[in-house]
Amino acid sequence: MAGSVGNVYSEALFELAAEQDCAKETFDELMALKKIWKDNPELPKLLKSPTLSVAERLAAAEKIFKGRVSEQVYNFICVITEKSRADHLPEIADCYKERWYDKSGIAEVTVTSDSPLSEKQREKLVAKLEKVYNKKIILEEKTDSSLIGGIKVNYNGVLMDGTVKTRLETLQRQIKGTIA
Repeated sequence: MAGSVGNVYSEALFELAAEQDCAKETFDELMALKKIWKDNPELPKLLKSPTLSVAERLAAAEKIFKGRVSEQVYNFICVITEKSRADHLPEIADCYKERWYDKSGIAEVTVTSDSPLSEKQREKLVAKLEKVYNKKIILEEKTDSSLIGGIKVNYNGVLMDGTVKTRLETLQRQIKGTIA
């Protein structure tokens, strides 16, 4: 992944944004653009279209984005359009997000529970996770009624599973192992 398109372009953009003291604004714009790309799948196809010349693709990018995003992000869109990499913007945005979160001491944690967390549960969990990871926590919540109770917490690919379902499955395996 180190040499992936997302990493290469996000690193260059992040360094430039950090130099110009606009890394947070660039992050916000990239997240908005990622959604625009998702909601308008024809847009990256247009900006990468082999049937259009580079000048025509850049003219389309100018018409769509100039004056609607920062000059830096507009120039970045032009670069990925010129290099036929516009379809990689979501990946670039995700890699940039990782860099921004790392620099800013932010951790995105996914918690899955059998029902939505109460405000009090959410606050306690965030406080505990902030203490454990020494970072500001952004909590993404999911529900899965099959969990019965408890929660699963996933951070950076590390899963902490404290669900009743998993405990019951473990107990069942132990019983089967004892009986067999």
